[in-house]
Amino acid sequence: MISIRPYQPSDRPHLRTLHDRVWPAWHKGPEPPYWFTDLERVEECYEAFWVAVDQRGDADVLVGMVGADLPGPDVPASLTSGRTKVVHLSRMRIAPECQRQGVGLRLCRMLIEWAHDSGQEAVITNTPSNNPSARALYRKVGFTEVGTSVVGPAELMWFDQPMVR
Repeated sequence: MISIRPYQPSDRPHLRTLHDRVWPAWHKGPEPPYWFTDLERVEECYEAFWVAVDQRGDADVLVGMVGADLPGPDVPASLTSGRTKVVHLSRMRIAPECQRQGVGLRLCRMLIEWAHDSGQEAVITNTPSNNPSARALYRKVGFTEVGTSVVGPAELMWFDQPMVR
């Protein structure tokens, strides 16, 4: 049974394991892509962060994660202009054996509910344009595709979800 819960410091080493198992769609190399150092400092870098944990026998295995951080410099200005409380859904990762089983949907809904309850005006996110599964997931939970940008090697599709009050 997979449960969703807030991140705990004891999850930190398991974030790396999951990250290395779930390569971004744009990564074409034989090795996992570079490690995102923000995942070593979750409490410092994220407004909120959740993990999906699968109880496998006597062990709990981290099979998903997602964080809510503040929009960074790569976010198109049009997504934050005129808004003071916006969070960015980021670091969405789902273990391959758990994809298409509703884990990503549950993580997204948890973050969106938190954003609404904490008074955010909107949640924004992005995914490489060559990741149709993520694009479909974001549309399913209510995001609207609002544009593209290029960051490093990736063309990103941007999504916006204003909070309804």
